[in-house]
Amino acid sequence: MRRSQLQHVILEIGRRFGIDEFHVIGSAAMLAVLPNPPEGALTATRDVDVIPPDDDEKLADRISFVLGEASEFDIEYGYYAQGVTSRTPRYAPAGWKSRAVPLRVEQYTGWCMDPHDVVLSKLGAGREKDLDFAKSAAALGLVRRAELLARLREVNCPDEYRSQIEARVNASFV
Repeated sequence: MRRSQLQHVILEIGRRFGIDEFHVIGSAAMLAVLPNPPEGALTATRDVDVIPPDDDEKLADRISFVLGEASEFDIEYGYYAQGVTSRTPRYAPAGWKSRAVPLRVEQYTGWCMDPHDVVLSKLGAGREKDLDFAKSAAALGLVRRAELLARLREVNCPDEYRSQIEARVNASFV
């Protein structure tokens, strides 16, 4: 995924669904702060995870249907939008929406999850591709260990899982 592709998705969601503002989470959100990432873990995604206003699940489903994987949009452009809800970033720290970074395209704004919040979400999920993503973000200086550890205190999870995420944070900076 490239920034121009994220901007295209923001524009299409705004135009097709009449939504002026919505949240972008996941890997694609990093493009708000890193317009030209090097090829690798930070560009590997083909999808833009979008949370519509008011966590509207029906609208999220419509976005996935119209612009989602295997849609005409995906077939034509090679990338797609996935409608999700605020429950999707399970390991995001409290207050993540207030730290979102605006990416404006015409009159539409995709509020992109802050890099530290994206990385914590990914480290909580713990898949191999997520761990690689976190290491790449750390290597590029997009996140700081101290900030990740501070925000980890705001993640709603059991203490034993918090310890596991902390170990993943530390391993990302090796």
